[in-house]
Amino acid sequence: MRLHLVNANNKLQATLLLKGKSNDIEQLDLMGKVNQAGDFYLGQNFGEDTLLVGRLSNTRLEAYFKRNENDLVLMHMQAETAANHLLLNVETFEQQQFLDAARPDSPQAIYEGQLLIPNNSNAQLDSLFSLQKNGSKLQSAKLNELLQLEAETFFSDYKKLNNFEDQDSPVFQWIKSSEVAVQFNQQGIICFSTTDYVYTGGAHGLNSKWFFVFDLLNYKQLSIHDIFKTEALAVLPSFIEQSLRNSFQIESDNSLRSAGFFSDTVELSKTFWLSAAGIGFYYNSYDIAPYYFGHTPVLLPFNKIQSLLQPAFFNRLRTIQESLNPGL
Repeated sequence: MRLHLVNANNKLQATLLLKGKSNDIEQLDLMGKVNQAGDFYLGQNFGEDTLLVGRLSNTRLEAYFKRNENDLVLMHMQAETAANHLLLNVETFEQQQFLDAARPDSPQAIYEGQLLIPNNSNAQLDSLFSLQKNGSKLQSAKLNELLQLEAETFFSDYKKLNNFEDQDSPVFQWIKSSEVAVQFNQQGIICFSTTDYVYTGGAHGLNSKWFFVFDLLNYKQLSIHDIFKTEALAVLPSFIEQSLRNSFQIESDNSLRSAGFFSDTVELSKTFWLSAAGIGFYYNSYDIAPYYFGHTPVLLPFNKIQSLLQPAFFNRLRTIQESLNPGL
């Protein structure tokens, strides 16, 4: 087992990697809470299907892992040393503003933001991690100012587009929240995600997730070309298509479109992630399928794509891959 855990205001986001007897590595995205005593739970739907329950400290985790009714395992996990990963803090910012503070019936806008910040920061790291917030107004700001500036923009838009005096103005309660999670943090490479939920009226809000892969030795954001060989870009869509067929049980003689996807071919997503299990491509709602499909993650295991990776990139990961896959 390998766990990447983010604790922000007692709310937990985690990525759990499992390797069983089959040697396949499974990745689970979990969420949960921890109280002041350190008692915590993690599941895929906030307690409805709890997989981990136990005690958490700054350096150690002891928990029962429950995958099914007949499988209960006591596990002990130790935090990695600083030499193997980048120490991080999670900054949070929460604020509410009424549309009209003088009216007791006024709706309001609610902002809840999270931001990953390196513990031992410098100008180059700050520049990289500021990419978490891509608004043009925010790019020149200091890293610790980004959440407040994003909130100010959100509240400004709320008041511009909603007005009690304008009968045609849609007056709603607006909500914007963001959460961060870490998928990989080793060998001078870090991969993390930001997930935004925005509701500005209408039938439903919209969730969107973005991933960031940073080379901390060279202070750069890694692109798909840094990770894969040029010739790999032509064959990766077929790998993704096959993974979708396996996940959605689509027979080879049926098209993706017949199963509800927008197209029979799948292009590479610009949103990709790195974990010890492999390289993943992430499709937000409406990218390749209707809203009711939800988000569509596709994970390609390293043992399937190793020959497609840039040698210099794979060598950076060799240590952890050999620990997970002896004889690789």
